Amino acid sequence: MYCLIKAEMYKLKHDRSFFVLLGLSIVLGSFLMLDQGGLSGYESIFASLYNAPILMLLTSVFGALYIGKDLADHTLYQTICAGHKRYHVFFSKAIVFIAGSNIILLMQPVLIISINTFIHGWGHSSFWSDLDYLISLFFTTAVLNAAMCGVSLIVAFTCKDVGNTLSIPALLYFLTIFLLNGPHAKEIARFIPLGQLRLLIEHSSSLGAALLVGMIFLVVLCFAASKIFNRSELH
Repeated sequence: MYCLIKAEMYKLKHDRSFFVLLGLSIVLGSFLMLDQGGLSGYESIFASLYNAPILMLLTSVFGALYIGKDLADHTLYQTICAGHKRYHVFFSKAIVFIAGSNIILLMQPVLIISINTFIHGWGHSSFWSDLDYLISLFFTTAVLNAAMCGVSLIVAFTCKDVGNTLSIPALLYFLTIFLLNGPHAKEIARFIPLGQLRLLIEHSSSLGAALLVGMIFLVVLCFAASKIFNRSELH
């Protein structure tokens, strides 16, 4: 499995679409913060992560291009025919996909926080006293994003093409946004990863509650995706 992960990492490093989406995420996230003015490093945490739900749409695009293309080209089938176990192939693909998605999502906040801290200072008690909270917040955000990636995994291994792997998660994303702007938004938000991320940024939820929802969705969706992959015909 280590060799498969290493091969997937090599593929990610040479994936042009990954770097295009990463650049787009940085530019779009920075553009959405133009009206914020000069922020301290601490203030940049919440200002930059406020746009994370919007940037999550880019991770759906990445899933379609990274996984859907391999399925359409029968690359995974060839890997299995080479003697690799199916669950090794699945987990190596899922791990690198989720890692790449989180880089796309979180690189812009990391850059903005670093730049604003350098220019305007940290602006709070001290960076080191807030470091544990900062790591916990980014880790929880990464888990919530990974849970959203689980949708792309299920759709990819069910439909086995780029078009559906892009359109169905995108449709579910916009449906979720619609529900989160409806009359029962706060009640719904507490039970879905995207909603928990919004509540977390608005200080209406705890890290523990958000992490619990994210982990439940991640485990359930990845388990379902692995079962679909193990039973699917890839050739």
